[in-house]
Amino acid sequence: MANIAVRVNSDYLEDVRYDDPTLPIHFCMDYFDTLAGHEINVHWHRDFEFAIMLRGGCDYHLAGGDAIRLEQGDGIFVNSEALHSADNPTPGAIMSCVTFSPLFFTGQPSGTIYGQYVLPVANRPLVGLHLDATRDHDILAEILTVTSIGKRGTTAPLEYVEHVAKLWRLMLSVLDKVPDERPDETELLRERRMRTMMTFVQRHFGDGIDVADIAASAGVGRTECFRLFTRLAAVSPGEYLISYRLRRAAVMLVSGDDSVARVAHVCGFNDASYFAKRFRQRYGCTPRDYRARQRGTSAQNTAMPSGEDVCDG
Repeated sequence: MANIAVRVNSDYLEDVRYDDPTLPIHFCMDYFDTLAGHEINVHWHRDFEFAIMLRGGCDYHLAGGDAIRLEQGDGIFVNSEALHSADNPTPGAIMSCVTFSPLFFTGQPSGTIYGQYVLPVANRPLVGLHLDATRDHDILAEILTVTSIGKRGTTAPLEYVEHVAKLWRLMLSVLDKVPDERPDETELLRERRMRTMMTFVQRHFGDGIDVADIAASAGVGRTECFRLFTRLAAVSPGEYLISYRLRRAAVMLVSGDDSVARVAHVCGFNDASYFAKRFRQRYGCTPRDYRARQRGTSAQNTAMPSGEDVCDG
């Protein structure tokens, strides 16, 4: 299986680093009961994404659209660079995801396959598509096939290429039936500005930035900044910044041995008491308790026979 070395950035542009850059694919599991707030925060990446509900249901959000209710067996296709998130899960909800780069088939942005079958999809204004359990059974079955390949010795890379190609071919046949909509230039501009601000937060979360800095990164005023975050992320920019800092702190607590005070400082919290208060509000426990609990959970997940990674969410 092509593993990702670091996959912790779930609510901004994911910095995906693959062990094998010639096989840019990854799949993971979202156990909603274990995620902070039982949700997947708004994020985006350049990879295409396919997901399928293995158990329960959730509300899936694509930028600029209404919530899509996914029930067991349903799935979703997310286009390259589209903002997306998920929340309101049923207890015990589990979703399996596979993502792969637009360069998966060619390794470079050129050639017939990339030019005729990949780039036109990435360039469409379509942000994604609901995959119905009955109507889109073939695509959903192929998603399950891809996520079940795991580590199968020397043939795994060939199986990935074979089945991702089939998945993409099936998806193209569905997309051919979806009429092209005239791009809403205003909406596209909003999404570009939103991605710019989210990336700014990712790069500077440890600095003393505030809402004015976030707005300035996209060349907009505070009012428009608040409007964009409320519309596309359903939170204020200030709360988004705090939430992101808390998420990075949570990752540091589990993956490293720095003191809680050090983690708070690195993640942009100058007051350790305020950090502990906000952390408890979001995760329901102290930072120290979270570290102990999640390390125990990680050990259990590592022992699972599925071979699948657990998404950070």
